[in-house]
Amino acid sequence: MKGLVFKDLLLMKKMNKKVILVMYFFVIAISFFGENEVYSIMSSAFFSLFIGMHLMMTMTYDGLTSWKQYELTLPMSKYQIIFSKYLTSLLLVPISIMGTVIIYIIRYVVYHNFTLSQFGFSIAIAIALPVLWCSICLAIAQWFGYMSVQYVRMICTLLVIFFVSKISKDMKYVTQNLVKNSMLISIFVLGIVVASYFVSVIGYSRKK
Repeated sequence: MKGLVFKDLLLMKKMNKKVILVMYFFVIAISFFGENEVYSIMSSAFFSLFIGMHLMMTMTYDGLTSWKQYELTLPMSKYQIIFSKYLTSLLLVPISIMGTVIIYIIRYVVYHNFTLSQFGFSIAIAIALPVLWCSICLAIAQWFGYMSVQYVRMICTLLVIFFVSKISKDMKYVTQNLVKNSMLISIFVLGIVVASYFVSVIGYSRKK
């Protein structure tokens, strides 16, 4: 399993660096759109989303190279093979958190403003979004093919824009409810990840 995780991380490192730089330049640029802290939340949300996208791009490579034919020869069960993808997505969470911290440091240096509740909200996004994104995309890919993830990527990007624009209108209310219902939200996210895992295993098993 360690080998599969290392393979995905290595693929992420070897991807088209120009495309990756453009993605993350876009993220940093958002943080300079204005003093309103909604831009820091939007910037950190896109960073977390792009981290997940970066990993999901490795699945496109897997599809193009018919990786599954080789993968099936490995002395591993289908549960371990699928779990390796989820494990890789968990390893991205510290990077996602670090990116969010850097974004807030940059904005503090430029605009000299900082709100602890909004920073906490961004950290929550940094933890949940990469794992949620990867979980949903993995399940879809195992049932409908790797290329279907490309369409989900565009939809999720639009949803992030819509979500952040909506919560920006009443940020205080949103952050208070996040703290108040943090346990319930955590259980909900965990439920989605676990359900996605079993859906992915079933989808993987039906394709030979």
